[in-house]
Amino acid sequence: MQDKREEISFFDSFESDGYDVFAKRGYNRILHEFQTLVNPMPGEIAIDFGCGTGAFTSKLRRFRLKIRGIDISKGCIEYARKKYKGIKFGIRDIEKTGLRSNSVDIVVFSGVLHHFQDFSVTVKEAYRVLRKGGRVFAYDPNKKNPIMWMYRDRKSPIHSTKGKTKNERLLTVEEIHKVLIKAGFHDVIVRGISDVGFKYVKSNIGKLFLPAYNIIEWAIDKTPFARYYGSFLISKGEK
Repeated sequence: MQDKREEISFFDSFESDGYDVFAKRGYNRILHEFQTLVNPMPGEIAIDFGCGTGAFTSKLRRFRLKIRGIDISKGCIEYARKKYKGIKFGIRDIEKTGLRSNSVDIVVFSGVLHHFQDFSVTVKEAYRVLRKGGRVFAYDPNKKNPIMWMYRDRKSPIHSTKGKTKNERLLTVEEIHKVLIKAGFHDVIVRGISDVGFKYVKSNIGKLFLPAYNIIEWAIDKTPFARYYGSFLISKGEK
C-alpha cells in the first residue's frame, strides 16, 4: 500500500518553486537511454506517469512526441501547467488513471516506481493503456549502488530522511524485471547507469558531498560496473 496522503502533502509543497533535482547532464544521461531503448517516433503519444512538476516531462519535447503528464499532486500539476505551456497535465492516480485502454504509445515512469511498496498495480495500468507495440520506460534509484544505499536506505546507519517521502525505497534489477514480466511485457531490459548528476539535495550534509558524488558518478559510468552498481536503474518493456 502507498500512503497517498503522504505523497500529496510532500509534492504539494513544491507548488511555488517546482521539483527539479537533476543537473542538465543527469537529464541528458537518462534521455539518452530513453532514446536508445524506446526509439520514440515523432507524433507518438507519450504519457509521463508521476510527472511531478513536469521537469522531466518537458525534456521529452525534443523527440516531438504528443506529451501528457499526470500526477496525484494538485500542487505539482498547477505548477507544471503554468511553467510548461503546450503540454497537457492532469491530476490522476497512476494506479487507476481512467485513461482509455490501448490508447498510448509510450508510458514513462519519472522516478516514481520506488514510491510504492508494491508497484505492480501501476505497471499493470501502464500495460492496459498501452497499444500493442507500446513501450514502458522507467528510472529509479538502485539499491546495489553503495552511495545510494548509504544515503537513502533506512537500514544504513547514516541515511537521510530529508527530501524524500516515507513511501520511498531503493529497487533492484530483479524486482523490476519480475514485475514487468508478470504484467505481460516482453523484451524487458533493466540495467544500471551512472553519471546521473544532481544539482540539489535537501540534506545540508549531502550538499557538501554533492560535487564529489557527481565526479564519482561520471567515473563509474565509464566502467562495466555501472550496469550492476550504477546509481539508477533504467527499465524498458514492450507490450
